[in-house]
Amino acid sequence: MPIPRAALDAARAAAAMPMGRPLPAAPMAPAAPAAPTAAPRNGLGIAGLVLGLCGLVVGLIPLFGLGAILLGVIGLVLGLVGVTRARRRVANNIKTAVSGVVACALAIALGIYGIVVMVGAVSQLNDELSAVGAGTPPAAVAAPATSAVGFGQTFTYADGLAVTVSEPTSYDPSSYAAGNTNPHALKMTVRVTNNTGAAFDPTLLTVSMTTGGAPASQIFDTEMGMAPQNQLQPGRSMTYDVAFSTTADSGEAQVDVVPSFDHEHAVFTGTL
Repeated sequence: MPIPRAALDAARAAAAMPMGRPLPAAPMAPAAPAAPTAAPRNGLGIAGLVLGLCGLVVGLIPLFGLGAILLGVIGLVLGLVGVTRARRRVANNIKTAVSGVVACALAIALGIYGIVVMVGAVSQLNDELSAVGAGTPPAAVAAPATSAVGFGQTFTYADGLAVTVSEPTSYDPSSYAAGNTNPHALKMTVRVTNNTGAAFDPTLLTVSMTTGGAPASQIFDTEMGMAPQNQLQPGRSMTYDVAFSTTADSGEAQVDVVPSFDHEHAVFTGTL
C-alpha cells in the first residue's frame, strides 16, 4: 500500500528537528476585559442628605427654625423614597439615603426647638414690657367719671385728692383790693383734702371762675386769693377763701380748680 504524502512530510520534519527541543505551543486566545464596576445610583437619597445637612445648618439659628423644618420635611420625603428604591434594588447606595433620613429628622427637631425658643423669648419680652408699663406712673391723674359737680359737693381724683368749693356769696372788697374791675364781687371757700398717702404741694393750685359764660377777675385782697404754701400732709385738709370780680351776680356760674400739672380740672357749677 502506498504511504500518504502528509505522513512522509511529517516524518521528514521530525527527523530534521533537534533531539530534546519541545514543540512550539499553540497560540492562546486573548483574555476578556474585566466588567466595569457600576457607579452608585441613588440621586433621591443624595438629595435628601444634602437637604438634611442644609436644614441642620439653618436650624442652628433659632430665628430660622421654620426654614429648617421645611428643608427637613422635603429632604425626609426624598430620603425615604431613596431608601425604598434601594430596597427594591432599583437604586443602590442605601447608606446615603439612610443618612439623609437621619439628618432630615434632626433638622426638623432642631427647627421645632428654635421655634419654641423664639416663642418663649417673645412671650418673655411681652411680659417684661407689660411689667414696665404697669410700674410706670401715669403722666396725669385721671379725673372721676363725673366731670362736674355742684357747689358744696366734693370732687375726688383717682389718687385720693379731694376738692370742695362752697356756694359763692357776695363779697365787699377793701379799697386796697387788686383785680376788682367788674361791678360785682363773689367769694367762696376752697377746701383741699389729701388722701393720696403722700405730701401734696399746693404751690401750683389755681382757681378760675366764669359767670354767664364771661370770665371773672380774681381779687387779691389782704390774705384772700392765695392758697397756703405749706405742704399738705397725708390725711390733712386746708381751707382758704378766694374772691372774684364778676360781670353778673345771678345766673349760671362755674368754678374750676386745678391742684397741679398732674391733675385735671375739678369743675363746680351752680346758679347764683
